[in-house]
Amino acid sequence: MVRIIPSILSLALALASASLLAADPSTQAPDPNTQASEASTQAPETTPQNAETSQPSTAPKEQAAAKRTSNYLPANEIKQITIDDQPLELLVRSWEGRKKLGAAIILPATNGTADAPGLMAFVRRNINAAGWASLSLTPPTEPPAPNFATPATEVTSAGSAQLSSPSNKPSQKVKPEQSNKHLLEQEDFLVKSMSQLDSIGTDFPGKRVLITADQSAGLLISLLSQKKIADPDVLIVINPYSEDEAHNQAIAEKLAKLTMPILDIQSPDGHPASLETAEQRKSLAVTLESPNYRQTILALNLDNESAWQNCLSAIRGFAARMSGAN
Repeated sequence: MVRIIPSILSLALALASASLLAADPSTQAPDPNTQASEASTQAPETTPQNAETSQPSTAPKEQAAAKRTSNYLPANEIKQITIDDQPLELLVRSWEGRKKLGAAIILPATNGTADAPGLMAFVRRNINAAGWASLSLTPPTEPPAPNFATPATEVTSAGSAQLSSPSNKPSQKVKPEQSNKHLLEQEDFLVKSMSQLDSIGTDFPGKRVLITADQSAGLLISLLSQKKIADPDVLIVINPYSEDEAHNQAIAEKLAKLTMPILDIQSPDGHPASLETAEQRKSLAVTLESPNYRQTILALNLDNESAWQNCLSAIRGFAARMSGAN
């Protein structure tokens, strides 16, 4: 009898524990049907609209760049032109003050934007007080640089051919025929861009000053010499050059033969190809007795904001004086 009582007590405790565990919802196994029902009610409904917004954007890079620029510029400054079915930015700023001399057409360096930071953006924003509206174009692009790779096993091997370019000149990035093709494409792009300025420029009657820099300057000098675009009243070129050796050497003669007033600005930190022809550009203009050519050598690099102000002062004075728009 004594042995039976502890057994009965143990059994009663076990039954009580089991009933308590069964009553606790945290210890119950999830019902598959209930779990599926809850998942279906919590999952967001996928509609065609949601499906479209969840996909990565396939917009062209040019359009994405336009949106980024629009984020910080006033909406009234942003116009668009279309070149080969692609929308491109044209940034417009009106006159400031009483003077209304005309419009300055600004073409930044290649591979940049219509509001490329640095000197050109500074000129775009600060020439308006001198009586010039500013129309800033999106410049043409450069082809991607080729990427050459040598297998590790070939690094120590002797070469089987001789270098075709001089040792004191940089190696050509692309073949001459490819370079010429791309230059023609860039020129065609600029001709189409410039042709669309007439309708927008009607809001700013007066003289036309064309301001450009670096490779874009080399391209525009070539177009003006070929009469593919209309002559401006004044031309301002800053560190003009072309990476193609033959085209770069031809810049000096083409520039000297242009008949409109020309201000040629050269900075100490200009591209080596521009520095190489600076003296030739000046001397050839003197030889050909170009009366309206003037070259200005800056004392400061263009990464110095003081040089920007010096450039702007030179541009404002030359443009007003040579255009006769005082």
